[in-house]
Amino acid sequence: MNQRTQIIRDVLRGAGRLLLRLLTRTTVTGREYLDTPGPVIYAGNHTSTFDAVLLLILMPRDTLLVGPGDFRLLWPGEFVVRHAGLVRMNRGAVDRAGLKLLTAHRKDGGRLGMFPDGGTWEKPIDDVKSGVAYLSHATGAQIVPMGYGGMYQVWRRILTLRFPRLTVTIGPPLPPVEVSPDRKRRQDDLQAVSVDLMRRIYDLLPPDTQAHYDRQARLRFSGQLVYAPNTLPPPEVSFDALAELILKPNLFSPLVHNARLPVRPLYHYGRLVAPEQMRITAAALLDAFAGDFAGFLEYRLGDTKAAAIRESLTAIRDAMDTAAAHHLRVMFVPQVKDTGRA
Repeated sequence: MNQRTQIIRDVLRGAGRLLLRLLTRTTVTGREYLDTPGPVIYAGNHTSTFDAVLLLILMPRDTLLVGPGDFRLLWPGEFVVRHAGLVRMNRGAVDRAGLKLLTAHRKDGGRLGMFPDGGTWEKPIDDVKSGVAYLSHATGAQIVPMGYGGMYQVWRRILTLRFPRLTVTIGPPLPPVEVSPDRKRRQDDLQAVSVDLMRRIYDLLPPDTQAHYDRQARLRFSGQLVYAPNTLPPPEVSFDALAELILKPNLFSPLVHNARLPVRPLYHYGRLVAPEQMRITAAALLDAFAGDFAGFLEYRLGDTKAAAIRESLTAIRDAMDTAAAHHLRVMFVPQVKDTGRA
């Protein structure tokens, strides 16, 4: 980091500490593990952009932080990522340049702050990426697990002056990751280590945050395209994955607020709209997933659900001309069921 970047980072760290002190009730446990000598990776769960604020505030001054590079953030997030010395990683593709930079930093004995679960979208605790495990294995870096409690949708509580009670619990460092020398088994080993890491982080979380992750594992989504009057059969495709995309606020938010796509009929779901409005929405999403947001679905939901979402959006787009010809209105109705409840 150059001098200008370090000055900006120091100012942001100071502003963040003030925000933390005035508007939250935050408890940090295990601060002594922040002094773990490098190479080291600080790895925590990620349910809010506020996690990144805490990472910037708490980590040693020379820690290199990883930021999202697959879409433009809202202000002030974009300013922070651009000017505070964060490395932007394209999460929807193999970012070889970013990985090379991070690997070099680790081999030089540096510190790195990362979120092994990849992003803030809603997911079970074991929905994890293998980047942290890979970097630890490649550079011999220890991993310091960090559990962020009470962070989900926390900005709303901060901005409405509800002074949320937050926790950061830092565990003792874990040894560098070791995997099989057999290349065919290496990725499976890295993924298994990554799941184990998230389970260790889970043990550092307060019960309400553990319950959040437990609930995500139990949710089942379904969706339905409805015509009014109901005189036509809907397209014969599954809308369940599309319902999951829409009903997870942190997952759908970048498409609504960051990209500003015309998705009102799906964002304000359950309302009848003209077929042309729904057609525009489906077409805009398909274009985004083939262009600026290529890889967005695959990285977050996996190839199977990504393909199902594209299929359902294509079916909706193609069905709207027929709906218009019959003078119908249309709405999308997503639903979610918690299978753990009676």
